[in-house]
Amino acid sequence: MTSTTPARPSVAERLLAVHGPALTLGDDCDLPDDLQVEIDPGAHLTLGNRVSIRRGSTIQVHRGATVAIGDDVAIGENTFLSAMAGIRIGTGAALSNMVDLHDHNHRPRTEKNVPTGQLVPWVSGFEAAPIIIEPGAILSNKVTVTAGVRIGANALVGANAMVSHSIAPDTVATGVPATPRRTFDGAPAPREDTRTLTIGFFGTSIMEHLEAVNVQMTTQADLPAVGSKVTVEGWRRRGWVHRLTLSQRAAWPHIAFDVHNHGEGGATSRDIAGIVEADRATTGTDYDLVFLGCGINDVWRHFQGRTSEAVDLDEYTRHLNVMLGQLSGYTREIVVVSETPFGPVEDPDTVTAMNAELARYNAAARAAAAAHGALFLDVWAPFTTAARHLTGEPAALWSDGVHLSELGDTVLLQQTERLLAEHRIVERLQDYPLLEREDALTAYGPMFARHRPSGG
Repeated sequence: MTSTTPARPSVAERLLAVHGPALTLGDDCDLPDDLQVEIDPGAHLTLGNRVSIRRGSTIQVHRGATVAIGDDVAIGENTFLSAMAGIRIGTGAALSNMVDLHDHNHRPRTEKNVPTGQLVPWVSGFEAAPIIIEPGAILSNKVTVTAGVRIGANALVGANAMVSHSIAPDTVATGVPATPRRTFDGAPAPREDTRTLTIGFFGTSIMEHLEAVNVQMTTQADLPAVGSKVTVEGWRRRGWVHRLTLSQRAAWPHIAFDVHNHGEGGATSRDIAGIVEADRATTGTDYDLVFLGCGINDVWRHFQGRTSEAVDLDEYTRHLNVMLGQLSGYTREIVVVSETPFGPVEDPDTVTAMNAELARYNAAARAAAAAHGALFLDVWAPFTTAARHLTGEPAALWSDGVHLSELGDTVLLQQTERLLAEHRIVERLQDYPLLEREDALTAYGPMFARHRPSGG
């Protein structure tokens, strides 16, 4: 006798019937009967091929957000994914049982966020930032991942860890908060949308550091003969900024550094304020990190008798505060760099007077940095200490009494690297900034566009 009872639709068929075009579902997925999928209007969920999800799991995709799960991803029992901006899980990643991924949280109940004073949990609104789990990463049981975190390819996160900051590829991390314990030689894994940090430098020739270029001069296998002539083919920026860029790329090879060196020889604070304003007006660049340094030309012009170009302390302070106020609006971290002292550029008494005046400008820079919540990098003290104790010729720190030699550049480089390490600046900047919910959808939407139908 043949049964007339229709076959029960599969989990995939039932989910597609409920969510329609808001769900993109790959082939051969293994989904439990009790899988809870909630997709709000304007949101989208994409599951790749051969995705395996165990019982008791929930996926929430709130209004406008995107959750994209790659091919061959395994998700354990009672796992919870909730997105208001976006969550992306790369190919071959694995989430063990009871893993929790929330890319958002309530905003603090400040007077600004709760002007009516209502005692309702959601009245303060939400802030959000993406969670990105790269291919091959493994999250052990009961791991919690907070908003704005990126977990690198092949990373292994130990049980019960709370991942509140990004983790590099090929890294074992454990604890609360999750802390890198060791690295390993990871298997090849595809890279998806490399994290890019945008760094700006605004200052004088100390930052610009131009050098003449001829390719033959730097080609070790084809150096020109001693005594021969070469043609200068152009200029390039070198010095401590270039060396810092190289050291950071070497230390963080999985990060792309987009460096904008706006240093300009001879620039006073008046000139640099114009450069900052013009950069914003013409490029609209948002920076993760900015180094700002000025003052040496403000003082030097006065001692050179170029009074129309000199900038007194009051005007210098005004320019610095204006620049810091402007940069704070589109820069996540600002470092104000003190000026290095003058070397033997004039007679000793004049240099002493110049340095006394420049020290006043540095003090004003320190105060302005504090007022705007910026970090202050004091390179004056280390530089004078090096000059005092340097065996041989202290003037070796300068190439001409103002511009730095390679040794002087190294002092500046070391102090900058120390500041970055002490404040864990690069580590913190790898996280995606938390934004108000609507702003997060606008800012981070392009990261998920290819995981939505028609790239929308």
